[in-house]
Amino acid sequence: MSRLLSRYWLLLPLLILVVVIIDQVETPASIEVEETIDMRATRADYYLAEFTTRRFSANGALEYTVTGDTLAHYPDNDRSEISAPRIDLHRPEATWNIRSESGRFDTDPDLFTLQGDVILVRQREGREPVTIKTRSLTVATDDNVVATSEPIEIVSAEWQMMATGMTSSLDNGKLTLLSAVTGRFAAPVER
Repeated sequence: MSRLLSRYWLLLPLLILVVVIIDQVETPASIEVEETIDMRATRADYYLAEFTTRRFSANGALEYTVTGDTLAHYPDNDRSEISAPRIDLHRPEATWNIRSESGRFDTDPDLFTLQGDVILVRQREGREPVTIKTRSLTVATDDNVVATSEPIEIVSAEWQMMATGMTSSLDNGKLTLLSAVTGRFAAPVER
């Protein structure tokens, strides 16, 4: 037995060298690692059902009320996802009532992004309401601006307009239509 081992002892380092070379050749040059999911981005830290929340100005005046079916807040980027949001914006000259199928609320600055069947109704005392319909709308409450780049339809008792895109100031009611504007106006009836 000793004679057998002495004859093949040089063969053992050669076999180890062959195993190491084969291992190096068969090992891939780079290993792809799947991207991990940050659970903070997908987990809400609180959830509300059939909720109402209000924001007041520094002098105590009601600025807006938000109600909805559900609200889920995500702490990673301080956003809230809202189902069936209804927003009532209270301004000295008008009240803006907005509803949609879904929405997102981002803070700093306060920005609502509403999606799906958005209906906005501006009501001013002593005047007929104006209704705006679109698929997507952003409401910047700190800047007092509502805007969309989507097609819109604006309806009043005497007129109707359609356009693609708009911006409007919440405080003074100034409306800017961006493109493809068409309209229909009813002539006043003289008696």
